[in-house]
Amino acid sequence: MISNADLALSNAKNRQRGQSVVFNPRLRTDALTRRHCDLELHRAVAQNEFALVYQPQIRLADGALTGAEALIRWLHPQRGLLSPAAFLPALETSPLAATVGTWVLDQACAQAAMWRRYDARDFRIAVNLFGAQLRTDHDLASQVLLALERHGLPPQALELEITEGIVLDHDDSVLVSLERLRALGVGIAFDDFGTGYASLSLLKRYPLSRVKIDRSFVRGVLESDRDAAVIRAILHMAHSFEVETTAEGIETEPQRDILRRLGCHEGQGYLFSHPLLPIQFAERFGLAMPACVPV
Repeated sequence: MISNADLALSNAKNRQRGQSVVFNPRLRTDALTRRHCDLELHRAVAQNEFALVYQPQIRLADGALTGAEALIRWLHPQRGLLSPAAFLPALETSPLAATVGTWVLDQACAQAAMWRRYDARDFRIAVNLFGAQLRTDHDLASQVLLALERHGLPPQALELEITEGIVLDHDDSVLVSLERLRALGVGIAFDDFGTGYASLSLLKRYPLSRVKIDRSFVRGVLESDRDAAVIRAILHMAHSFEVETTAEGIETEPQRDILRRLGCHEGQGYLFSHPLLPIQFAERFGLAMPACVPV
């Protein structure tokens, strides 16, 4: 009975203030599922089961490669290659989140540094941050600078992607850390821009170098006057703030063409390529060198 009460109490703490929760058997089932997932995540870290894939980012004006977004995948020994939707929600709330986030940052910087040493001298790598990496005790700025120094990557070659949900869950120390990194030349991109209620406030407050227009607007840009109007408004605001723009989820040439006419700087999506393993990325874009070996 005490364990049942503990489960109900834990569930109540994860909700808004002033809410009560009555135990039901599903709480125990959910707890067991989370426990199993946590054990699998620990094994994945210990056995190096995570891998990075890279989705190219393209300059819309001339189709040139400008960089890539590093995306995590799980090479599960029984279930095969898992997409982020299958494990990221659990990982983001796991004690392992900061550890995995640091690994992603280090691997992405290593790969970008290798590609820049060859033909892609202006290559930029984008890395998504976990909320755990923004905690005060993690010292994000020091972790980033250490990764850059370790791999000889200039600060302007790295872009950190944040979301509204991540920054709103943390205090002003996040702003200080991001301002420090931005002052050193590291890019700060606001992902999924336009989907949250605080997007405009964050555009004004945070030291952003780029906004990424959410795919939900890109999808309807040709059919919906409202979606097109939202994109025009985002592009106008970004221009006023001297912030670069990237449209996510571009799947067709007409979408690319209208975004280019509207003044969007860069694009990302299946029209250009799905996320690729390092060796596939190198072959696709003529980067004739070995891919980075994970460490």
